[in-house]
Amino acid sequence: MGQLNKIGPAEAAARRHPGEPGSQALDEATRRALADFADFAKTSFTATAARWDRENRFPSENFALLAERGWLRIPISSSQGGLGWGLHENPVAWAAAVRALSRACGNTGQVFQIWGHCMSMLEELGTPEQVERFTREAMQGAIWCSGGSEPANYTQRRQVASAAKVRATAETTAKARTTFAHQVPGGVRVSGRKLFISNSTVADRFFIFAELVRPDGSSGGLVHPVLRRGSPGLSVQPSWDAMGMRGTASDDIVIEDVFVPEADVVGLHQPNAYFTSILAGSFLVGRAAVYLGIGDAAFEFLVEYVRDKVKAGEDPVMQYRVAQLHMRRQEASALLFRAAEAWQSALAGLSDPDECASFAAMAHVSVIEKVLQITSEALELCGGRGMLRSAPLERMHRDVRAYSVSPPTTSSSLVNIGSRLLAPSLEREELVSEGV
Repeated sequence: MGQLNKIGPAEAAARRHPGEPGSQALDEATRRALADFADFAKTSFTATAARWDRENRFPSENFALLAERGWLRIPISSSQGGLGWGLHENPVAWAAAVRALSRACGNTGQVFQIWGHCMSMLEELGTPEQVERFTREAMQGAIWCSGGSEPANYTQRRQVASAAKVRATAETTAKARTTFAHQVPGGVRVSGRKLFISNSTVADRFFIFAELVRPDGSSGGLVHPVLRRGSPGLSVQPSWDAMGMRGTASDDIVIEDVFVPEADVVGLHQPNAYFTSILAGSFLVGRAAVYLGIGDAAFEFLVEYVRDKVKAGEDPVMQYRVAQLHMRRQEASALLFRAAEAWQSALAGLSDPDECASFAAMAHVSVIEKVLQITSEALELCGGRGMLRSAPLERMHRDVRAYSVSPPTTSSSLVNIGSRLLAPSLEREELVSEGV
């Protein structure tokens, strides 16, 4: 007991949620730095979290502060001057960082999660020159968004690629993709439309998914042109006035014959590489961390309100129900970090990424369901106070509910998991996935 009293505030914060990333997954220096980041996020962003929802506006001031304090280095590899906590390098640290930020402000957590995923895609798929140039801009504060969703929903069938760095999947059909990058001298000309693109309203760079069309009209596979704000033919269409996640600036983008030089086309040297990377299946780890962070904040508000505001902490019924929600939160946390650890193992070549992809989908579904229960029941247990806009619960519930319907939905995730489990043995290595 005496030893416990001697730990410093950073270590105490790191131990605040036992059972989450521990010594086997993260080294001591990383745990301490994550604790510092969690304290920074709570101090800097909690008080203004309601503002972005009310104003339906991207949290630009928060993003600028992340850049100023050096926290935009989080998802970028140490070889490029970052902290090396990205989804492509340290999924456990990434999940912990996104969770901590989302606990303070769900909208900031989501826009950061999208931005960080762009960084991981750049580092996995870009040339050394592209990686160095784009990550340097990003650490200086350039805002990125990723555009995959299109007006026509489609299902793509992807086959295992055994020679990949991390054995994942390669696209075999994408006949419904409607964004095309036509090769021309010196680059590509891109046309299409992308929907629900978080960060799009303020983005400096647009990392999009497009089908490469060779000069002879043949398909060249999936590539990722990086569009720059202000490019002729690129426009952002205001459309985001949603029930929740209102600060994510998720407007549509319209791309009309936009020229992108070869130097800015990621994946041109290796089309379809996204589907043979760790990113194709592990994206859901970061998304689930956003939900869980919001669930943490809702639960913590509930406990403080019941215990300190209405003095109902001695009510056995209240104790019973709060304990149930605590168990759901711990179950969600355990599954999320188990999925993150599985991906970390896959990066080291010690786990099967196909199985990890299913596990990430299960974690995603479970976290959504449990956090929706937490926010919904917290509203009920707080009574009339919970529905007031002066309290955070109604906003947190709206954020989780709105985010839960974005693809891949719970239904499609469960279908994908079930189709894998029930497929004939000779076809087990075929994965069906909704969207990009």
